[in-house]
Amino acid sequence: MLSFPLHLASFCLFAVSLWLAGTLFDEVVRCRLLGELLIGLIFGNIAVGTLLPADKSILVLVGELGVLGLIFEAGLGTNLGRVLRAGPRAALVATVGIVMPLATGFGFMYGLLQLDHIQALDRTTNSNSQPPQRVTEAIASGAALASTSIAIAVTMMKQQQVLDTPVGTLITTAAMLDDVVSLILLGIVSSIGQSESASGSGIQAMTVIQPVLASLGIICVGLVGCIVVARIKTKKASNAGLELDMGDSWHTRDDHGMEGADAEIQRVNSGRGESPQGSRNRPGRIWSRVIHLYNRFEATIKLAVMVISGLGYSILAEYLGSSRLLGAFVVGVFFSPFTSLQHEYEQQVTHKIQPALSALFFASIGMAIPLTSLLKPVLFGWGLVYAVIASLSKLTTMLAVSSKASSASATGSDGLEFNYNARWMVGTAMIARGELGLLMSQQAQQQGVMGQTALVVTTWSVVLCTLFGIGALGLVMKKRK
Repeated sequence: MLSFPLHLASFCLFAVSLWLAGTLFDEVVRCRLLGELLIGLIFGNIAVGTLLPADKSILVLVGELGVLGLIFEAGLGTNLGRVLRAGPRAALVATVGIVMPLATGFGFMYGLLQLDHIQALDRTTNSNSQPPQRVTEAIASGAALASTSIAIAVTMMKQQQVLDTPVGTLITTAAMLDDVVSLILLGIVSSIGQSESASGSGIQAMTVIQPVLASLGIICVGLVGCIVVARIKTKKASNAGLELDMGDSWHTRDDHGMEGADAEIQRVNSGRGESPQGSRNRPGRIWSRVIHLYNRFEATIKLAVMVISGLGYSILAEYLGSSRLLGAFVVGVFFSPFTSLQHEYEQQVTHKIQPALSALFFASIGMAIPLTSLLKPVLFGWGLVYAVIASLSKLTTMLAVSSKASSASATGSDGLEFNYNARWMVGTAMIARGELGLLMSQQAQQQGVMGQTALVVTTWSVVLCTLFGIGALGLVMKKRK
């Protein structure tokens, strides 16, 4: 049993290593999460009981909070106007980007799990008394490879000043739609896992229907809220303009040249010496102090309301049978039109708290991966093959982008053409999987839907696809320059 000072020193070493690895990978390959995943893998396997305590539940819990913040931030950064302008073409790209990886991933993983040497390896690495069914493992793996890392694509396009172009808008919109569908798939995978652990039966109709209906309901409520807020803001803006035009008619002055409201305040203050008037003004003074305190902490109060709303709606989404991450994303989209709240969230959470929470989340994923299985050459080889298949399946999204795009449906610009290089940019930007793919494989393994062998092969595929996507998108954008 380690003493408390040694535990503290060990955790400090873990935190510093996490920060250094994340910074190094961010500078070298533009993907911070790979460095954090590596540190979690090392400390979670080599250092259990020596540099870190065996019970890492608090780190996993903080990591869960970090992924909620990541998804909420993704929703908060969603521009609904851009989504609407991108139109059906982005939906077509997203559909191809979901269907092709899901189908090829399911077929590959189901075929792989039927091989004799994989079944023998799976029996030795799977610690569960009841191994997961091959069909559900294949579905979970295909769903993990159907996601798209919008964060990586946005970061790289920002660096090359491509984000605000029509092709950048198309990519971000399609990737966002991919992630929404992936979150719905995550709810289905979780429902399958809970059903199998409770009854031991296979996939049933309600196991799939319930999370789909719950997810659609969560999304519809959020969209209705966005429409209501947009109308209220429009009405307030029009009323403000009307009051500005009619400003002279509202200002009345008394005989001393003071405005009516100021004169009334002056009369109230002059009457404070009289006991009846003073007693009547006590509630007014208390209320004015409450208003003063609210104005002083207005930004903090609004930020707290926004965060609590996101947490509450995510809990509601999971209670209804959907994914808590989908609930957090929808609330983020709901608050996206409020620019002041978005700015406050970026200042107080994104730049100060979220990096540490995200690092712990990716480290916790690394801790859950068995290093001995990850380093087996046969599993790395199959992971490499899987990554190539998954990358090609995402690359087919470039076929959904025609050479010419109408101004109304695709870009919002007159007579714009998507040339050959822009189509390649769309295809390569969708290859990187990143955080959501790792999360889905981890959740599937925790729910008992995915065994250790499928987890390792899927994780290798996600990591390699991320590296492939970063390199390919960088080359295409450099060629465009």
